[in-house]
Amino acid sequence: MIFVLALLSVATVASANPFPKGNAQAGQKLFEKYDCNSCHNSMMGGDGNKIFTRIDRRRNSPEELIDQISMCSGNVKAHFTPQETQDLAAYLNIFYKFK
Repeated sequence: MIFVLALLSVATVASANPFPKGNAQAGQKLFEKYDCNSCHNSMMGGDGNKIFTRIDRRRNSPEELIDQISMCSGNVKAHFTPQETQDLAAYLNIFYKFK
């Protein structure tokens, strides 16, 4: 019985993180390095981070966030590796709170 409970708690923790291979700290550094908020700031009245928490946000799943990162990479002239994309998604999930 204890073994089953332990497995369930591990499964719950694993499912709580949609980007388990991502490193949020590395993602934050990339976000800052490429000045990702440069586009967001003009759209959100100077506070680019509001784009992630607005009620009518366009990305509502981890998969959609990954797609958006790929689309935005061209705006900042970046070619993110799959790992960098996971890192950025892990960082942005601080705002999105996907599970």
